[in-house]
Amino acid sequence: MKDFAGRIAVVTGGRHGEWGGELVRQLVAQGCNVATCDVFAEAVAETKRFCEAGRLPQGLRITTHIADVSDEAQVQRFRDDVAAQQETDKIHLLFNNAGIGGGGSMIASSREEWEKTFNVCWGGVYHCTRAFLPMLQRADEGHIVNTSSVNGFWASIGPRIPHTAYSAAKFAVKGFTEALITDLRLNAPHIKCSCGRHARPHRNFYPIQLPQDP
Repeated sequence: MKDFAGRIAVVTGGRHGEWGGELVRQLVAQGCNVATCDVFAEAVAETKRFCEAGRLPQGLRITTHIADVSDEAQVQRFRDDVAAQQETDKIHLLFNNAGIGGGGSMIASSREEWEKTFNVCWGGVYHCTRAFLPMLQRADEGHIVNTSSVNGFWASIGPRIPHTAYSAAKFAVKGFTEALITDLRLNAPHIKCSCGRHARPHRNFYPIQLPQDP
């Protein structure tokens, strides 16, 4: 997909000052309608204000939503709100970007902390893909972008620092994306899928090249 003008994108984790907020800004600058969510209302509202400070194409829609992507019911409500506020039954782009750190150790961290990290970083990708896939299927073409991490390739941030929840989740995101490429090719060929990674501390975003089916 090369032309974003007039398309509709969903971006999770769209708070201002982070990669998600910058992604929203870049999409809007190219004429894309955007629905973005976060758990912090003011942070995602600031993203919208920042975008609206520029010159927007007439009729372009930026909608903000509150949702914890680890909670499937909230994700489904987010999807329904997107459909209502964007006045559409389809979307063209889904950026599964939301994520958190924490829950580093299976031993030293609490189960609640560990599972919260895993459920946001992996569960959010799963819930949002499930929820928004029918809307992607209704579009003429679509693309899913899942945010993994360098820790989806290398399960360590140092020999003395446990990092199991985040690494396990980001490995799951990468593996899911790689498998989904084939699934989509066979069952919904007009939808593509790719994976990216954050590179801390600068939080730049790099595409991950995954193997393609012949």
